[in-house]
Amino acid sequence: MRRIKEDIRNLSIGKKIIFYTYIVIIPILVLICIAVTGYRYYINQQEYLVQQKAGMNNLALSLNIVEEDVRYLSLNLAINQEIQDVLTSENAQTLNNDAQLWQHRTPVQTIEDTMALKGYIKTLSIYPENGVFPYLRCIDSSSSYISDLDELKATHAYRKAVELQGKGLWVSAAKGSGEIYQANRSEKLVLCRAIFNQSRSRLLGYLTIGISQETVEKLCRSVLGSDEDGIILLDKGGNEIISYGYVEDEMRQYLQEERLTTAAEYHGTKGKWEIYTGPISDAGWHVCKIMPKQGLFDLLREVVYIPLLLLLGMVFAMWPIVHALSKRISQPLQTVCEAMVQFRQGDFEQQVEIQTNDEVGQVAACFNQMVTDIRELINKNYILVLKERESELAILQAQINPHFLYNALDSIYWQATGEGDEATAESIYELAQLFRLVLGQGKRRVTVEMEMALLERYLEIQKLRFQKQLEYHINMEPAVRHEMIPKLILEPFVENSVIHGMQSSTAEFILTVTAKTDGEYLEFLIQDTGVGQCHLVKQDMLENPCHKTALYWNDMGILPAVRSSITGYVVQWEVFGYGKQTDCISALKMVYC
Repeated sequence: MRRIKEDIRNLSIGKKIIFYTYIVIIPILVLICIAVTGYRYYINQQEYLVQQKAGMNNLALSLNIVEEDVRYLSLNLAINQEIQDVLTSENAQTLNNDAQLWQHRTPVQTIEDTMALKGYIKTLSIYPENGVFPYLRCIDSSSSYISDLDELKATHAYRKAVELQGKGLWVSAAKGSGEIYQANRSEKLVLCRAIFNQSRSRLLGYLTIGISQETVEKLCRSVLGSDEDGIILLDKGGNEIISYGYVEDEMRQYLQEERLTTAAEYHGTKGKWEIYTGPISDAGWHVCKIMPKQGLFDLLREVVYIPLLLLLGMVFAMWPIVHALSKRISQPLQTVCEAMVQFRQGDFEQQVEIQTNDEVGQVAACFNQMVTDIRELINKNYILVLKERESELAILQAQINPHFLYNALDSIYWQATGEGDEATAESIYELAQLFRLVLGQGKRRVTVEMEMALLERYLEIQKLRFQKQLEYHINMEPAVRHEMIPKLILEPFVENSVIHGMQSSTAEFILTVTAKTDGEYLEFLIQDTGVGQCHLVKQDMLENPCHKTALYWNDMGILPAVRSSITGYVVQWEVFGYGKQTDCISALKMVYC
């Protein structure tokens, strides 16, 4: 399963669209096909049931027609007055002297014509109880009746017919000898009826009418679907009259025990069999059809092929539509991917044409903006690199040019020393050292110790100017000697103190510079005894465009800001007086952030 998920994740967008479309659509189509199959199954079941019932109704109707023809014929014979006269005659011997007494005294000729017209009535017999010779007629000339009445009275069919008091009894006559025929060459269905007088108090005779069983079988064959189907014809009491096809003994017993003949119509199952029954005839005939129960698989096999073909047809018909749709959606993304590949290979002029305002269009717009921003950034960085290289060249040049100045100052220093002008020589030496410290090999940050050395050189030069009027002291705590600070951060304050403290004055001027720590800050105090007023010093510093209350360092010196993005220092500055009114202290605190 994990491998399948991994393979799906690795599919392209177009293939994923096709895959997920089919994942969603196919179950829906399957459900539709199942619904169609279920509906067709239900319809087929109903049609099948209707078809079976219609077949059974037609069979029952055809058999009822045959049964009614024979029954009405037997009834007409039983109530015919001429036949009644023969059966009730007291002079049997006289009647027997007429070899054709039945043709002469009864309408049997008409009846024989009717039998010939019907075709399926094959035999007719009338056995008088008064000793008159019986009327025995076999049209098919393949059967012969039992002529002895006493022998016939011993049969079950005779006794049962008498018990029915003039009602008809249907029995099956197999080939060979039996209760009806002395010799029977074709299977027949025989209606047996006892003839009574009108008050049913006296038995007058015994009547049988035989019809061809082949006729009945032909009617039954029309409703049989396979060799496993069977038809059984039952009488009113549930007794079997005839069966055709395949009928198990178990089913015969079941039909007799359940008394299905009491129902007008019936459809049910028994084990692996289905049972259909037709309507009961007037004589009580009940026809039952037994057939193998149709399995679910057999029924589905008949109805599923159309939904299955529909499913396959829709799946294949969807392919070009889904393929075109996936291509329509994935093509812009493919264009963006190709542009990304070109961009990765160094083509920074790539731009994707935006055709829609959907998510894909937004991705393309973001890509175009990204390419533009990166191109501008590259161009900007390229310019910065060029400027940086120019600055490096300038720094190198600046580092080279001072050597000429150092050499020139050094030559002047030795010339002054050679001429015995120690004061000039000392001034030249201090100036060279100051210049060397100010340049500092292009460094932007120096140690506190180096910054103090620079102040000392500056003050030495000022001392040469003011001679013995200027005195200075530089104090450093050992802990701050190697702390890094912006170069020349203190020089403007010292210079400001000297300018304001010694202007138009000949009094002694003492300047003290102290470096120490104050918590996380480095604190620098510039204290003087000059004539300057603290508020003038502060005003001058604030009006100077190179100073503000919060400072940072750049190539030009100290510029206003609260926090330096270049040096990373935060500087606080305050000026306040002490002692005499003219005494002033500049307090400078800084911390590296």
